[in-house]
Amino acid sequence: MTRSPECPRTPGSPARRAARRALRSARLFALALASATCAPPVQGGSVVVSSGAVERLGMLCRWGRGGAEQGDLCPRDGGAAQPARVRRITGPADALSGPLAAGRPGDYVLENDEIAVVVDQPGPGAGLAESGGNLVDAADARARRDELGQIVTRLGAPPRQVIYRDITTGGGEDGAAWIEARGEVRGRDPAGGALSVTTRYTLGPRDRAVMITTSLRNDGDRPLEALDLGDVVHWGAAEHVAPGMAPGLRGEREAPYLAGVGAGVAYALAPVDGAAVRARSGEGFSDVTFARQAALPPGGRAAYQRILAIAPRGDSLAVETELFFLGGGAPGGVALELVDGRGGPLPLLAGKATLTPIAEDGAAPPPAAALDLWLRTGDSAPLAAEAPPGLYLVGFEGSGRRALGSARIRIRAGEIAPARLTLSGAGRLYLGVREGGASAPAVDPDPLGPLAPAKVSLFDAATGKALSPPRLALMGELDVALPPGRVRVVASRGPEYALTEATVDIADGGTSRLDLTLERVVDTSGYIACDLRQHTARSADAGVSSAARLVWNAAEGVECAVASEHNLASDLQRDVAALRLETRLRALPGVELTSGRSGAGLGSLSVFPLGREADAPREGALRWVDETASEILREVRALPGERVVQVSRQHGGGSPLHGSWAPQVAPDQGPSPLAQIVGDGAGAGADAVEVWTGRDAAARDRALEELWALLRASHPVTPTATSDSHGLRGAEAGYPRTYVAVAADDPGRLDVADLVAGLRRRRDVVITNGPFVTMRLGDTRQGGVASARRGSRGGPLSLSIRVERAPWVDARELHVLVGGVASGAPIPLEGTRTTPAGALLDEIAIPVVLGGGGGRRPPRPDAGAARGDRGTGQRAHGAISVAEDTFVVAIVRGRRPLEPVLAGDPGEILPFAMTAPLWIDADGDGRSLGRAAAP
Repeated sequence: MTRSPECPRTPGSPARRAARRALRSARLFALALASATCAPPVQGGSVVVSSGAVERLGMLCRWGRGGAEQGDLCPRDGGAAQPARVRRITGPADALSGPLAAGRPGDYVLENDEIAVVVDQPGPGAGLAESGGNLVDAADARARRDELGQIVTRLGAPPRQVIYRDITTGGGEDGAAWIEARGEVRGRDPAGGALSVTTRYTLGPRDRAVMITTSLRNDGDRPLEALDLGDVVHWGAAEHVAPGMAPGLRGEREAPYLAGVGAGVAYALAPVDGAAVRARSGEGFSDVTFARQAALPPGGRAAYQRILAIAPRGDSLAVETELFFLGGGAPGGVALELVDGRGGPLPLLAGKATLTPIAEDGAAPPPAAALDLWLRTGDSAPLAAEAPPGLYLVGFEGSGRRALGSARIRIRAGEIAPARLTLSGAGRLYLGVREGGASAPAVDPDPLGPLAPAKVSLFDAATGKALSPPRLALMGELDVALPPGRVRVVASRGPEYALTEATVDIADGGTSRLDLTLERVVDTSGYIACDLRQHTARSADAGVSSAARLVWNAAEGVECAVASEHNLASDLQRDVAALRLETRLRALPGVELTSGRSGAGLGSLSVFPLGREADAPREGALRWVDETASEILREVRALPGERVVQVSRQHGGGSPLHGSWAPQVAPDQGPSPLAQIVGDGAGAGADAVEVWTGRDAAARDRALEELWALLRASHPVTPTATSDSHGLRGAEAGYPRTYVAVAADDPGRLDVADLVAGLRRRRDVVITNGPFVTMRLGDTRQGGVASARRGSRGGPLSLSIRVERAPWVDARELHVLVGGVASGAPIPLEGTRTTPAGALLDEIAIPVVLGGGGGRRPPRPDAGAARGDRGTGQRAHGAISVAEDTFVVAIVRGRRPLEPVLAGDPGEILPFAMTAPLWIDADGDGRSLGRAAAP
């Protein structure tokens, strides 16, 4: 057992004093004082280290950074800490590493021997930032691997960014170094002045936390309104957590601090005044408010401070321990010993060790249990770590094994507590997945052959609980360790395929073999499945590598994916080729231009496909800062070639830096900002409007009402659906997706120009997360213009609707909307036929006739004819009467969630599909609501 030497109390550095004040609100400070034998000393003149400094630093080096075997402490230099320092990046060796690392030559590195951060240079910003001067990378100084997106200074509500114009650097006699960025907040029309802003990033010699201080001054001639003072944090590859809350934060919360846990590093953002922070969080981001400043008079000043702590491991225990230490506490340690059922030692295992605080003598659990504490273990890292003192139950799960019981330990300051855990046995599952009609896999598959990824979900057959997140069978094979027991195995490849599943018994020490066959059952001939907006680690608010994003697209049955990084042109087709996915997936180069500037009037426009712009860094060939939508549209249309412009929505979970492109207005009351962006459909305006983003069904329904208003006002546009995926779980690629009609639907032979024409001119699309629905009126398909007068000369035209889906996808109701209003009661769907391939099929026929009276009254929700009798095959229904030019849309809804392929809130994963509008020309002039019939 390692013990700490006695030590005198001495003052700490500003960052540590700030952390100590911040952590009082989390009640960690009291625990720190109670567990320490004395207050921390000063090391090197400024950095506060807990009692037992040598042992603590040894533990950091030995366990926190994957050093030597247990018992071998790091070399002790015994000397003063080296000063913190600032330098410019001149080449790759100066920058941090990792797929999210954004530092480039000219950016600034602030570092000491413990941590390193990068602040980008003035000029165009990274990701959603409109300028440099923000913190874009952060890492442990030894590992130097960044997993953070960015931290962007945010003022006001709605948020306004600071445009930093210049940067200075310096250092102090205490060994600290700093970077200072200066700029201002301005709208397009300052109207009375500006708010000048200075943000200083300060780091001491041995600090593991950067102090961030932002100062404001009203340089205008009138008072400024009250401001929310804060940051927008894009967590990148780090999963954001907060005390007492589930990982992957959603919604609005108050907490003493926020944290992000990556694979090899973790971060904590905390205020310095002991107050709780207010944060609104969504996928990959947190909009954090540290203080609210009253109105600033001319010449008035304000400031706020926070710290970013960087823990040396990627687990919540590292975060909690680092904050505990920063707050003045003296941690102890835990060392795990893993044995099998016979007491024999087990090798190092990848998994998760949990530390659950327990009450003592009926008292409340220790306040250090602010997060669900767990330690990430690997096959190369010693099973040991620092931890705040307290009484814990220790468990373990990983590598197919589980602890058969928990170990009760007491961790004391400066002492290492051993924890011995007996683990269950483990078996292995070898799974083969092939596609129906393909030849059986070879004994030794060709490693250079095309990939055929499938998604594999594993469940405890008795409880239905998922044993792990979904896995990939990359080449039709999966080899995985599992705990003994009966396992339900489900393989899938998107909504066009039937599920294939089986139950298999896993024996301790044994290997079970299972072969499954995927059958493509839904006929989508003539359409290609596209996800028109998704992100990789090149966007600051996403943490997925390009390779992972592409492979998962293929596993979810996506055939066409648009690279849409924030304000950064990107082309992933070369990665598709390197992954041997050309026969299954086509990647289109694109960009998502996003501006949150006051008065800019734009959330984001997705532009694709790009040409040489995709090779240009940052902005590519397109300006976006302070640009209005019309200005961007003019620049896009001036580029050579033809490309799609899609208005991409700010959905409920989106970063606040997306801004707001369209203030809410009452339908049919003059042209809205969205109508102005779309224009008359002649090609100068936006081509498509994203009406469904990710899983937000409520936002989708609101967006559809806006779409109906656009169409009624003669603004023809193509509706689209995108995943806007920033991660892999809970926002899967292709859910939802847009099927686009093309002449050749083979991804390997896709004519991109034909795809562009399909979105811009033909407008023949289907948006869906499961069912596949198509519609035609006579010979005219959805997206086109049909003349009702042609039918009046030879009897009524028939509106034919076809609904097809895989057996695991539910479809219960068909809604037919005329002019955006239901034409009658929903039509029940029963899957009356099964296709030869195995899909469930409904075919509906509805007569369409011209009404009398010349013109149409405003539609009412109860308008329309009653349904007729239904028989087998194609079912006939009562006629729809059309009195004037209008449009028809078919919507399919299901009631059973898309489980087991998707997991989460059942209301967010209900099946839904919609056709593009089919315009009806009632007066015979060859046009309908601004849409011209095809020649």
